[in-house]
This record gives sequence, structure tokens and C-alpha cells, in this order.
Amino acid sequence: MSGSDPAGPGASQLLLSSGDWAAARAVMAEQCTGRSPRGVVAAAAPLAAALGAHCLREGGNAFDAVTVAALAETVLLPPKCGLGGDLVAITVPADGGEPEALLAIGGAPSGLAEVAAAGRMAVDGPTSVGVPAAAAGYAALSERGRFDRRRHAAAAAALATDGFAWARICTVLAEESAELLTRQNPRGTRYLPDGRPIRPGAVTRLPGLATALEQWVEAGPRWLQGSAGAAIVDAVRSRGGTLSLDDMGFATADWVPCRHRQLAGHDLWVTPAPTHGTSLLHALGELHAGGLLVGPGAAAPPPADVYRAVAAASARRQRAEGERAVDGGTSMVSCADADGTLVVVVHSNSFPRFGSGIVVDDLDLILANRAGRGFSATPGSPNFPAAGRRPATTLHAWALARAGSPARAAGATPGGINQMPWNTQLLTDLFRTDHWPGLAVVEPRWGWFPDTATVRAEAGFDPDQLGELAQAAPRLEPAPPWGLRCAQQVVVRTGRGEALVASADPRTVGAVVPA
Repeated sequence: MSGSDPAGPGASQLLLSSGDWAAARAVMAEQCTGRSPRGVVAAAAPLAAALGAHCLREGGNAFDAVTVAALAETVLLPPKCGLGGDLVAITVPADGGEPEALLAIGGAPSGLAEVAAAGRMAVDGPTSVGVPAAAAGYAALSERGRFDRRRHAAAAAALATDGFAWARICTVLAEESAELLTRQNPRGTRYLPDGRPIRPGAVTRLPGLATALEQWVEAGPRWLQGSAGAAIVDAVRSRGGTLSLDDMGFATADWVPCRHRQLAGHDLWVTPAPTHGTSLLHALGELHAGGLLVGPGAAAPPPADVYRAVAAASARRQRAEGERAVDGGTSMVSCADADGTLVVVVHSNSFPRFGSGIVVDDLDLILANRAGRGFSATPGSPNFPAAGRRPATTLHAWALARAGSPARAAGATPGGINQMPWNTQLLTDLFRTDHWPGLAVVEPRWGWFPDTATVRAEAGFDPDQLGELAQAAPRLEPAPPWGLRCAQQVVVRTGRGEALVASADPRTVGAVVPA
């Protein structure tokens, strides 16, 4: 619809009174929140959250729990994440030290610059595949746990071998990606049996992933140096890609300092470049400069002002990096343990949900297209695929504290190009309500869709403010309550004598399980 008609035809049934909305949000916030003095685990796959919480009960710490949960998600949600992708993480130490970021984003293959300069780098298929670094990232998380890799991978491997219920979201993503999967795997793939997506709830076994996980147990960060790396290279080169065994050295996982900024009485830390964490700082900085970033008890900034701040931060990044717009095939897990350590992990196969579309048959491994989606094809750009360079990525995570105090909350959201807009909206709410993260997570959200120059806004915004957003955005369309594919998670360590808290977005079947 045009900017002059924010409600739009048929949208009136989505408009509730302010009292109705307050009651509905309070119920939803409680439903998506878990609390426990022994720790909490949130994940996009409920079973993964349960397995992480079980790990805490067995004596594991936050790193153990997120490694178990993340590896389980590589089996339960393979269109979204896996050993063929990348990850970023942020951790807040229990001792009150500075938050730290983990970057496990593979570098560009050595031959990709020539392909890009010739205009042949694609957004999917063989020239879109970079060096996958997720395996190194899972190993780096595992090393900070109390248990070993075998214990961390055991539950995921058992699911892959014995079978699990195929998630409805995986069926939806397979339907959306069926043409890509068929084109890139003409001999068929386990993810399209008989040429059709797997039915929701169907018992599914992925023995190849069990093999890949066993190889990861043995090799850890050197996983790509063995037969798994050779199989990935063969799958890419046989389809015309440039990936080589020598390129596998570009898969590293590095613990690095976070970017930091003080805003409206808060300290905010974010994962650094090449993630979009810096853009999150810029967007919130715009709101802070305008006096719109406010503290507890204040009204939320008008969505039109948040939209303008996000648009300015995005334009600034694109001018600096010349990057492509990306969209998401991403998941996340997070944990707060009894010691007070917080860990948030975002792991991804990138757009379009099955990444490049290439499946390494013997390993049931889906290869991401981070390189094809993330790099700029313009020679001389700081985001051009020079050998080993990490591409710009929408993945990022953050940690938050009252100014002068240790960080007490951390979080993120999948969502591709909408990760920065959704994290901006989430944090403006958390600045006001961080004592109860569920209230922030269930607030109405807007998201942008660059392909159609459209902003979609969920029901629940103030009608007058929605009209202002309609004037600011190129085009505004309504979405049902909690109707966007947002997947926010927040973990919070509270005061002495209070339970740890986590909230997981109800929009995408996220779950929190207390230990």
C-alpha cells in the first residue's frame, strides 16, 4: 500500500485496543521466558534448547551448553545452519570482565577475485561458496567448556543416526528453495526425497551428518584438513567452482575484542567488522544524538525515527563497503549459566535458506553462500574477495550494561538484512525494560524488504506513529501480530538472589529451557 494509508485494506481486524495489546503482550512475554538459578538455554529448535539445559544440569558451563545446542541445531535445522556455514558469537565473562567476540567467518577462495572481476560471481551455486568456518567456531566454543568434543557432539550425532521429527520451518524453507536444490543437485538430494520437500513431522535420518560430526570430534578446528574438506572441494569444483584444498587454511575462529560505545546511560558492546555490529552502533548512535534513546519507564522512540536511523546506518555501511544486500538462512542459541557467564551464538548457511544449494552427498552437508552473497564484485572495494578476506556479513551479536556496571544482558537475532533493524528495535526496548526481556522481545516489529522497497509493520504500533512510518518509508504494508520471521533471543544475569533469565522470540518457535 502507499505511504498515505498505513492501515491498508483489511487491516482493521488487526487493530486492538491499547488495553488488549498490553494484556496480550504480557501473556506472550511470559510464555517465551524462562528463569532458573542454575542457568537457562534458548534456541530456535526447542529440542536443542532442552539438550543444552540437560548439559548444564550435568555440570557443564555456558560454553558446553551452547556447543551442544548449536551442534543439535545443525541436525534439526540444516537449511539454516551447519558445518558448511559460518558463525559469530559474543560472551560475557562471569567475573565482570569485558565481553569478547568470536569470529568464525571463512575467507575468500584464492580464485574468487578473478571470478568476481569477470562478473561471474553468483549469489548461489559453486562460485558463491567460500571457505566454511563454522567447524572451527564450534571447536573454539568447545575448548572453553568443561566437557570434550565427543560429549558435545553426542546428542547431535544420535539425532542424525536414530532420527528426529522434521521441523515445519525446514519444510517451508525447502519449498522456497526446491528449484535451487534441484538445479544444483541434479542427481537428487536427501533434502528433496523423490523430488519433494520432507513433510513436517516426518522421522528423518541424516547419516551423512553423523559421519561429519564424528569427523569433527576427531579433528576439531582441523576438520577441513581431512576427508571432509576434500569432499567439499570436490563438490564445488565438479560444479565449476574455484575452491581448493589450499584455501581451507582461511577457515579460522578468532576471539577478538568487541566494539564498544556508551549510549544513554548504557554501555553497549557488539561484534566487530566484518559483522554488522558496527552498523548497529551507528543506528543507535543516530537515535542517541536525537535524544530518542531513553531509559526505564520512558516511551519507545517513534518507529519512523528508528527507521530513519537504521536507513542512515545502512547507507553509511554500503557507501564504505560497497557490499551486497543479504538475506537470511540463520539460527542462534544462547545461554546464561549458574556462574553468570553469558554466551550467544549466531550460525548460518546464508540466503536462500539452503545457502549455495550445493549438498555434499556423503556428508548430507549444505554449503553456505556467504562469499557470493556477502562480497562486493567491485575491484578496489574493501569488501572485494581478495584471497582470505572475510566477507561482510549481517551476522552480529551484542552485550549491554548500565554505564559503569558489568554487562548483564546479551542477545541477537537471525533475519539476514533485518538483523540490524531488529536488533536496533530490540535494544531501544531493552534500554527501557531490561529487567524483563520478554516484554522487549514481543514488542511489535517492522522489517524491510529491499527487493520490493517495502517496509512491513506488525499490528500493535500506535496508529498515529504508524502513519508517520508510512510517510518515512517508500512503501508500507501491514503484517499480522508477531507475523514477521524475527527470532530474537536475550539472556540476562540478574541481581544476587535472583534467577537467570532468557527470552526467545515466539514468532519462530524459539524456546527457553531452564536448567
